[in-house]
Amino acid sequence: MKTFKDYLTESKKTYSFKVKIAGDLPESFADDLKARLDNRGIMQFEQMKTTPVSEVPHEFPELKNMEVHTFDVMTEYPLTTTEIEKEIFEMNCCQPGYYKVRNSASPSEIDQITAGDNASYEGALLHDNQYKDGMKVKHKDYFGDDFNKDFLKTLSKESKEGKKS
Repeated sequence: MKTFKDYLTESKKTYSFKVKIAGDLPESFADDLKARLDNRGIMQFEQMKTTPVSEVPHEFPELKNMEVHTFDVMTEYPLTTTEIEKEIFEMNCCQPGYYKVRNSASPSEIDQITAGDNASYEGALLHDNQYKDGMKVKHKDYFGDDFNKDFLKTLSKESKEGKKS
């Protein structure tokens, strides 16, 4: 039978993130960010790649003519993307909007946009504002003065029958 300590060591989770930063970075950026995140139990911190300058950088469609630096961060301690973004913001090395942090398992913005373009909405009710496939209803049967008079007659009959019983 396993001990509780064995179960704990087997259930160790890791949390991985991709940090993308557009534009020029100071030379000590990687070391500074690693030092800031060091108390979160960093298992891996490495710069994966730097893309060449492109007119519209990947994941930064609002920016023009920038290179994008990508870092892989893996921690033992559970972190959120907001915490890492806050650390980058406090470093004062780049402006908000020039960096994005994503969980490694989550899709990128570009992937989400292209997935939305490929989706088929043929049968969606919201695209049929005339409701052509809906049931044909006679409105006199459910609305208006005649309906209200008939409803009150039926209601009074049923209340009289209820009192007799």
